[in-house]
Amino acid sequence: MKKRIISLVKLPDLILSEIYLRFFQEKNSLIIFNLHGLFYNKKEINQNLVDPQTWITKDQFHHFIEYYLKQNYTFVSPNDILNGLSNDKKYIMLTFDDGYYNNNYALPILKKYQIPALFFISTNHVKQNKCFWWDILYRERIKSRISKKEILYEQNLLKSKTSEEIEKYLIEKFGEEALKPKSDIDRPFTKTELKEFSKEKYVFLGNHTKNHAILTNYSTNEIKSQIIDAQKYIYEITGITPIAISYPNGNYSDEIIKISKEIGIKLGITTEYRKNKLPIDHKINNCMYLGRFDLSGSNNIINQCKLFRSDILIYTRFQNFLNKT
Repeated sequence: MKKRIISLVKLPDLILSEIYLRFFQEKNSLIIFNLHGLFYNKKEINQNLVDPQTWITKDQFHHFIEYYLKQNYTFVSPNDILNGLSNDKKYIMLTFDDGYYNNNYALPILKKYQIPALFFISTNHVKQNKCFWWDILYRERIKSRISKKEILYEQNLLKSKTSEEIEKYLIEKFGEEALKPKSDIDRPFTKTELKEFSKEKYVFLGNHTKNHAILTNYSTNEIKSQIIDAQKYIYEITGITPIAISYPNGNYSDEIIKISKEIGIKLGITTEYRKNKLPIDHKINNCMYLGRFDLSGSNNIINQCKLFRSDILIYTRFQNFLNKT
């Protein structure tokens, strides 16, 4: 039902964005994009090892970068935001959630165009070399010929649980062996790989909690532990202390923001579909709930790029509403 509503809203939005960009000058802003992993090619998609919702191919990533560079967007790092963004430019920040090994596919493109990207790491997945729970569910249910609609419904039910409860559920359903990665497509970085990756000039690391914990399902002390333990592990491996957090599933609250700031986090990234108006001031809370758009490999990349540039979007209002229902 959600997909039908979104597809119905997107079509007039695409038309509206074309008209808007033709006759009006878009407002200067910071647009943040969210990806999880990159497929090397379509053959990797067809292996059904991961849930492909916010994945695109390496070639699609290349086209995305080129499009925004041609539109005179400046790609920025979290440090650039904290140092202050000029009000007379348009900005993009690239983010990748979770810590998939295949994020390495982005490196040659980042180097070619000399642009930064922010990679949020769920540290226990690196530490324990285990798959992400939504990929396990997707892979095992697809093998059983369960429909994608039913898989999405089950995923949404599990999002009300803690990571520990979800893992227990998966083991009961599919066995402990299901937690193990099947290839480079579905696995996280290893400790050594993450250390080497962090040394790259255009790579910035962020906090995605210890267990990819949907923090609104946790107590105050558990929230602190999830964020602090991730900070410590990333520092232990790389010598880097993250200044940004991506709230898993986009769930945040005043308490979570307060705890994050006390720990030393200065930027918080949500899943709210919106452009971020300038100026952005890290001294106030508007840096702790920055909006972000997902990119989908199953839809035309250039159409999505045009859509997200528009300052008049019905789609974003519907998406934010549906995310809360």
